[in-house]
Amino acid sequence: MNNITPVLMCGGSGTRLWPVSRSSEPKQFHALAGESSLFQQTVQRFRAEQYAEPIIVVNTNHRDLALREIGQLSSGAARLLVEPCVRSTGPAIAAAAALIAEEDPDRLMLVAPSDHIVEQADIFSQAVAQAVQAAQQGRIVLFGIRPSHPETGFGYIEIGEPFDDASFEVAGFVEKPVRAVAEKLIAGEQHLWNSGIFMFAARTILDELERHAPEVLASARRALATAQRGNDTIRLAAEFDTAPVISIDYAVMERSDRLVCIPVAPDWRDLGSWSALWDIGSKDGNGNVSRGDTLLQDVRDSYVHGASRLVAVMGVEKVVVIDTADAVLVSSLDQAQNVGRLAAELAAAKRPEASLHRKVRRPWGSYESLRVGETFQVKHIVVDVAGRLSLQYHHHRSEHWTVVSGTARVTVGERVFVMTANESVYIPKGDVHRLENIGDEELHLIEVQCGTYLGEDDIVRLEDQYDRIVTS
Repeated sequence: MNNITPVLMCGGSGTRLWPVSRSSEPKQFHALAGESSLFQQTVQRFRAEQYAEPIIVVNTNHRDLALREIGQLSSGAARLLVEPCVRSTGPAIAAAAALIAEEDPDRLMLVAPSDHIVEQADIFSQAVAQAVQAAQQGRIVLFGIRPSHPETGFGYIEIGEPFDDASFEVAGFVEKPVRAVAEKLIAGEQHLWNSGIFMFAARTILDELERHAPEVLASARRALATAQRGNDTIRLAAEFDTAPVISIDYAVMERSDRLVCIPVAPDWRDLGSWSALWDIGSKDGNGNVSRGDTLLQDVRDSYVHGASRLVAVMGVEKVVVIDTADAVLVSSLDQAQNVGRLAAELAAAKRPEASLHRKVRRPWGSYESLRVGETFQVKHIVVDVAGRLSLQYHHHRSEHWTVVSGTARVTVGERVFVMTANESVYIPKGDVHRLENIGDEELHLIEVQCGTYLGEDDIVRLEDQYDRIVTS
């Protein structure tokens, strides 16, 4: 009966979870709570019978990550709606609604972030089923989470008179409150956490956008009209850049008179900070949550994350210690909400640690930068089984490849040949080349780049099996 199309929002940079979450690989693509990433958990949550194939709204910078994550799942397909630039949730939802309306304007959309944790999926599914009738009647349904404590990191929905057996009229909204206000809100039992999850018919949200934010809808429609459409990917055109940067909350929700809210009480969390991960984590006898290779002595009520080496912590309490390959964060637990300020300061200083990880994932595998100089760079490249890099060349650099393990098929100019462990090839600047894994195990090689400019944008693609943009 799959009459609901999930629209999964895959934007945001999650700077409060720096240094794990960075703009090039934000928090939804990391396994922060469980074995799979938050994005994969979200996609799997919407594989149930009542849902159609999901639409993933993703920025062009994260498209490859989303494709790779979806490819790792055992079953099911998804369509990617790719934004050429970041314009917040208003234009993104407008474009998704316009796309769905092309097929059926009365189809229901369930819009949800891709970085939330919902442990009790059955309770949430029941609330979705209860929302169908109101959404079919032209209402915009919000899902409000019954608060368990006076949270200051979430917005709140004030509920009013009952609309039907399951939902209530929305009386108003409260921005993220200070603690004293949050305590009063939950004591009154009329306020729910705003989950940022909505259900409505495509026609309904398009009508409300036309009414309250026509410039947002006009830009989204122009970008969709001239979009580049592939089998699984729709690339919105550059006109998307003309849309105002505005959230769906400000564009529609705070202006509409068609809102209802369903209270729901799943085990739900918006993982916006390291303290939130400490809250939901499995704690040892001293109240500590640890991940990775860690050693804790005389430590209490702390969160310790070791990603690349042994992290030893001693004689402290209520701290956050986060280790990555190129950065370490140490903070008090009660200051963890402010980590985004550090990330912003790094970005202002144009430090690469603000946006890039040392290991960068691609649809064909990954690469890790081992050493960088003014005119050289050394990378460790891993190509997945059947992975195939684009046919490409560079204007400013030459490359030298040495296979460490696995079997590669290499194209350099007119030559095509096989390389195995301990074999090398030199690729002059300007020569067309390609690398493929034709073996039954990962292909590992060391790449040495030499040139006057070594940026990733010095790649001219001629062919690509992952539907990335090629140069005509």
